[in-house]
Parts: sequence; structure tokens; C-alpha cells
Amino acid sequence: MLRNAFKYLLRFAPKVRALCMPWLLLATRVWFGQVVLVHQIMAMAESHQGGVTGAGLHAPSSVETALHGIVPLLLTAGLLTRPIALVLLVGGYGSIALGPGGATLVLLAWLVVLGPGTFSLDAMLGRGLAWVPLGPVRQIRKFYELIERYVSPALLLVSRAGIAASLCLACASTPSLFEPAVHHSLATLFVYPSWIAAMLAFCIAFGCMTRPAMFIYAAMVPLAGIAMSMDDRLAILLVLLTFVATGPGVISVDQLFAHWVLNSPGSAEGGLDRHPHVVVVGGGFGGIEAVRGLRNSQCRITLIDQRNHHLFQPLLYQIATAALSPGEIATPIRSLFRGQRNVLVRLGRVTGIDTAAREVLVGATRLEFDYLVLATGARHSYFGNDHWAPYAPGLKSIEDATSIRSRLLRAFEEAETAADEAARAAWLTFIVVGGGPTGIELAGAIAELAHHGMDQEYRTFDPSKSRVILVHAGPRVLPTFPPSLSAAAERSLRKLGVTVHLDTRVLGVDEDGADLGKDRIASRTILWAAGVAASPVAKWLNQPEDASGRIKVNDDLSVPAVEGVYAIGDAASSLGWNGASVPGLAPAAKQQGKYAARVIDAQLAGRPRPPPFRYRHFGSLATIGRQAAVAEIGPIRMWGAPAWWFWGAAHIAFLTGGPNRLKVILDWLWAYVTYRRSTRLITDPASDRRSD
Repeated sequence: MLRNAFKYLLRFAPKVRALCMPWLLLATRVWFGQVVLVHQIMAMAESHQGGVTGAGLHAPSSVETALHGIVPLLLTAGLLTRPIALVLLVGGYGSIALGPGGATLVLLAWLVVLGPGTFSLDAMLGRGLAWVPLGPVRQIRKFYELIERYVSPALLLVSRAGIAASLCLACASTPSLFEPAVHHSLATLFVYPSWIAAMLAFCIAFGCMTRPAMFIYAAMVPLAGIAMSMDDRLAILLVLLTFVATGPGVISVDQLFAHWVLNSPGSAEGGLDRHPHVVVVGGGFGGIEAVRGLRNSQCRITLIDQRNHHLFQPLLYQIATAALSPGEIATPIRSLFRGQRNVLVRLGRVTGIDTAAREVLVGATRLEFDYLVLATGARHSYFGNDHWAPYAPGLKSIEDATSIRSRLLRAFEEAETAADEAARAAWLTFIVVGGGPTGIELAGAIAELAHHGMDQEYRTFDPSKSRVILVHAGPRVLPTFPPSLSAAAERSLRKLGVTVHLDTRVLGVDEDGADLGKDRIASRTILWAAGVAASPVAKWLNQPEDASGRIKVNDDLSVPAVEGVYAIGDAASSLGWNGASVPGLAPAAKQQGKYAARVIDAQLAGRPRPPPFRYRHFGSLATIGRQAAVAEIGPIRMWGAPAWWFWGAAHIAFLTGGPNRLKVILDWLWAYVTYRRSTRLITDPASDRRSD
């Protein structure tokens, strides 16, 4: 029981540091800023007085005055904090008092080593230093990390020794330092007995029960009365509270004790193998968020995906239309969890689940689990006509996108050498089946590519004469959007030259074209965006499914009658949207992933489960082309240029990784200025065989 209590305290300590340190560092910077400002005002006043009386004091120049005036602002804002703190530490910045026991020196040293904290401009700029193109600039952040890693333990040790020594000296030589101005029984209990000061000094020096000792000492500081100035007391208080937040450091008895508790044979924390095993299948939006949500949980996680990358699917159509390259919207999964030590990433294809043995079948191997999160997404649905797939590919993966890109670009190449006008017309006719967001985005991007992106590049035909046909079975495009936005999207499509067929079903597809009821359209490039079907999760678990093949889940996203198994994202049918079905959108999958992690974490910690899952819908976005998009954000509805700019900003914000954001911004800027696509590469050999 006692060991479990210690383990709980040890797990709680990092959270205390993460919560308190940013505020303590902010208070330290603000305090130093005002100290420097007051010091400069006093120096200028003395200089002015000396000039009036003829004392011959040096009057600061205008440049010095400007520099002295900007330093407090930089410290308060947390800009260039480490260099400024280093200058103050080495040069003393004039005659700034160092306070009792060198508390001010310690604070300056910590600003140099630990940096300004989260609430600072340095922290905001530091996130971008890792991917700035200039090599020396990228090394700055690494240099700061090395300083914090290797200098911090020594600084904590020296600071503890100095605090312990000052405590002993103050108690032995100047007991009035601890005498309270206003007598109080509790204060007297803490202050007068010298043996308490000796015990505190011993604990602080050796790093034994450091946090309680520092907290007791910090409680004495306000009782110093007139023995110390306000600035002196505040400096010491900040030092002591910083130790309460950070702990004693690596070189301490507390650290040895923590190592013994966490790595003793009877401790569950002795190794990840002793933790409950959480298996997450799928590295999409939901699976990634579920793994991230368990980063501080006492469990080991295995993330399984058949691909090694996490894909930002909302921009997948831009790869298919040669606007972006695959590396700009895909991130290696392993790089996402480089710092999360309880995660094992496994490349493999899940073929089934043995619920009796509680095992996941990955090829020929079996993987045991205590908790299972199924985030397997969805696949194309041809509504029982799977034989259409070779002639009308869908868009769900990078392989799909690069294959479609090759088909589109190959069509223009074949049109250049076509034997007759009928063959050329078939190559220059592009049919997109489906009027949802993916369908209209594909149709609009193809129209822009044909009409603006390749002018003056072909000699035997004009690419702007290409036909882009959108076929939709419903009465309006974007059926999940309000009718006004659907109408705006249709107008934008027609303005781009897209022919829109509503209330029209595709009855047949082959390599030469598509049958639309009474009409037959000759086309060598047909793209499918009409429907999706869930992955076979329901069949794996022998559970009921809805019309789209999604497994039905409880209000906590758990699978009925299967303990510890959860389904999220496009694989699950959840009624968490005010009783309606949760839509198959990326934000919904992310919310479900976070929620599933909360449920599992509560079970691991023995806490009550959170309330039922409730989806929060923040809005819907779809783009048609340049300065043409529609957006629904709560009660706000936008279309045209404002919606287009908002769409771009939102997708940039949600992209994974700073380098990807920068690359996408540059590619979009280039395409916007020049009307040129940056990745017009034919890389799929299948398109060569098909044209032959």
C-alpha cells in the first residue's frame, strides 16, 4: 500500500512540473524585467542629479538608454531570454543586487539553462527552428536542449548546496532572519527551533524529501519581516518554489529512491512488459489520437498499420491532380511517436481478431491484447459492382492518388498522338462519379489543370477543350451541406467549365466509357468518388453492422458483448451526434480517438468512465477551385473567396509537421501565381499498360 502511494506521487510529480514551471519562469522574467527597469531609472536619476550638481557622473548615451529600456521588455516577453540572462549573469548589469545567498544568480542561471518557459516568444519561435532551412539556425535549438540536459543536474546540485549552506549560516549567525514580525503560533513552531533548520538543510543538501523541505523553507520566507527587502524575499521564494516544481534533480537521494520504487521486482513500472497491452489498429486520424491520448497512461501500446505513414486525407485529391507531392501530406508514423516511449509501431496487415483468445491476427502471427482500438477506416464502395474498380479507381491512399495522377497526365499525352478526333475526345473527357466533397474537389481541380495549368504545352490540341463531367445520383451536390452552399458550389463548378449531371445514376463502366441510363459517354478516364464502405471490422468480431458496413458501438464507443474492444472513425457506427450518426470526417475520428483513450486510461487507473461520447461539429469545408469554396462553421456560411482562404488556412493548420506546412504553402503560392502544378509526374506503370 505504501509503495503504491509512493508510485502515485512519483507519477504525479511530472504533472506538477509541467503545470507550475511555465508560470514560475514567467514570474521570474517579469520580476527581472522590473528590477532592471527600476535599476536603470535610478541610474538615470543619479546621473541627472550628478549633472546638475556638477558631480561629474557619466550620463548614459541615447543608445545606452534605448538598450537599457528594451531589455525589460525583452525579458517580460521572453524574447532572446537566454542571451540576455547570460549577459546579466556574467556582467551583473551594473550594480543589480544579487540578493541573499546568491538567489538572483541562481535565477539567472536557471533562465540560461531552462530557458524562458512556454509563455514566451522564444518558445513560439523555437518550434520553427527545427525545420528552418539554414543549418546553423536549426542547431540553436539542439544546443539549448544539450545545455538543459547536461548542465541542469549540476546546476540543481550546486543550487541545493548553496541553499543548504545559507540556511545553516543564517540559523547559526543571524537568527533574526527567521524571526517573524507578527508572532503566530504556527509560524513560531516553524521558525524558532534551530533543529528544524538543521533538518531542512540536511534534506536540501542531500536531495532527500526535497520538495517538502523546500516548501517548508518557502513558507518561512514571508515571515522574514524587515530582515529582508521585498525583492530579496521574492528572489528566494522563486528559487524555492522552482525546486518544489522541478524536484532535486538526478543527483539526489530522491532520485535513487524513485529508481528503486519504479524498478523493484514487485513494481509494475519495472518494465513495459508488465503493463496492460493496448493494441491500436490503424494509423489514421482516430488511431493517432488514441495513441497520443495514452501517452501518460500506465500501459504499453502497439500501433499496427499496413503502411508506414500517417496520411492527411483531406488533401489527397491534390496529389491526384498534380498540385502536391506525397511527402507533403504524409508523415512517417514512427517519427510521430519518437518521444513516446510506451509505443511500439508495427508494420503489418490485420486479417482477423480472435475474441476468445483476445488476439489480433497480423498475417501469420498473433498479438495478445488487453484493450483493442479499431480505427481501420473505410474503403471504396461500388454498390455491388466491384468489377468497375479497374476502370474507375477511387481515392483513399497515396497509391490511389499517384495512380490517378498518372492516368490524368497520360490522358493528355495520349491525346497528343491520337489517331483521330474521336479517340482524342475520349482521352480528353474526364468523368467524376459522386457529388460529395471529394467529387467536387476532384472535378474542380481537373478543370483548373486542363483549362489553366497546361496552356501552350501541347501542339496538336488545346487542353482547355477538355470536358470534365460530374455525375451525381442525388438532386444536388454536397448533400450534407445547406442547400444555399450546394447551389453556390454548383455555380462555381459550372463557371470552371464542369458539366454537372444531377439525378443521374451510373449503370455501367468499362475501359471505353460510362453508361448513364440512355446516354453513353466515351471516356478513357473515370474516377470514383460515389461511396465508401467500412473495413470488415464487424465481420472480424461477428457483430451487427449498418448499411455501410460499419460496426455498431455503444455510447462509450465500445463494441457490444466484447470487453475492452473499441471501434472509432469510419469503422464505427456511433449515435453520438445528438442521437444522429457521427459523420465520417477527420475531426470526428480525432474526437473519438481522444475519447477512447480517456475511457481506457480511466479503466487503467481505476477511475469511473467519462460520460458518453458526444461529437462536437465545428463545421464543414469544401473547395472547388481558385477562390471558390464553401464553408459552414456553426451558424456562419461562406462561399467564394472568403471560404477559399479559410479552407486553405484550416488545412495548413491541421497538417502534421512544420516542414509539411511550409512546403504546402510554397507549392500553393507557386500554383496561385503561375497557374502551374509542381508535381506533374507519370510514375504508375499501370497507366502505361492501360494506354498500350
